[in-house]
Amino acid sequence: YLLAIPSIIIIRLIKPWKLIRWQEINSSRIGHFTINTELYCCERDAKINLPTQKYIDLFYLRKYVCNKQLEKMWRRSIIILPFWIMKPLFRANRFLNIFVSGGKQHEISYLSSHMTNSTLSAYDLHNVLGKFTQHINFNDEEEIRGKKFLRDFGLPDKAKFVCLTVRDSAYLERHSKSENYSSRNWKYHDYRDGDIDKFILSAEELTKRDYYVFRMGVKVLKPIKINNPKIIDYANSNLRSAFMDIYLSAKCSFCITTCTGIDEISRIFGKPIANISMPLALQLFFGGYEKELVITKHHINKKNNNKLTVSEIFLFN
Repeated sequence: YLLAIPSIIIIRLIKPWKLIRWQEINSSRIGHFTINTELYCCERDAKINLPTQKYIDLFYLRKYVCNKQLEKMWRRSIIILPFWIMKPLFRANRFLNIFVSGGKQHEISYLSSHMTNSTLSAYDLHNVLGKFTQHINFNDEEEIRGKKFLRDFGLPDKAKFVCLTVRDSAYLERHSKSENYSSRNWKYHDYRDGDIDKFILSAEELTKRDYYVFRMGVKVLKPIKINNPKIIDYANSNLRSAFMDIYLSAKCSFCITTCTGIDEISRIFGKPIANISMPLALQLFFGGYEKELVITKHHINKKNNNKLTVSEIFLFN
């Protein structure tokens, strides 16, 4: 921190010739790590929100990174510097701004300007997603590695497969321990949860239509109870890895999800998404992706246990 203050002074002095900007990336949650960063890259390509002068943009990750493969891929597209260098610069700049204005020009505002709040995903305010080739890709070695893993799971070459992601509370409980949030109560997210058992019939139907189904997840509350070799409980497999989380989501024929972070990988790779049982409130913050179908959760009147119609839901709200 002592070195950060003179560094900030130098950075501000050279601003007329070259503007240095920085921002933290929310690397602890795969949805934000994916879509917010992709939006920045798309807007950069579209020349939106860019300085008029010469500039260089620097990023740093949180101490906890949810997926190391995704980190590796982002490092090919943007400049990511160590946390221990950039966080002191960020804080020193904020501190110095109390006394001398002009510090905000050194912060990349996309991460906050595209966020509805800290728990929801990002807006594509300028409709840039899909107008540019995605900014993360697999190199030749990774393509070979991914195809080998598919064969290890029993898939023949060019087999069609679907990613099935049903959110439950297990990941956030694990995540809180990883980031030392052991005292934090994540129950306010429970309304987003689904039950994997309710998706068994659809998984069976997909196999009849010549698809393999990968049940996705890093940590889940319960296995998918089915005896079908084309339905793979990948979340509980010994072959599950950070690399395959990204590879499967990027290469699937389409994605079935209950609205959780990993489906953002499928989104930026242009895969169709069936968003099942999304809470109605979250639909207000999503949309604009032409390859997405959305069905809301059922809403129940607690007084009489009756299902509400759409018009009744809005009336109650």
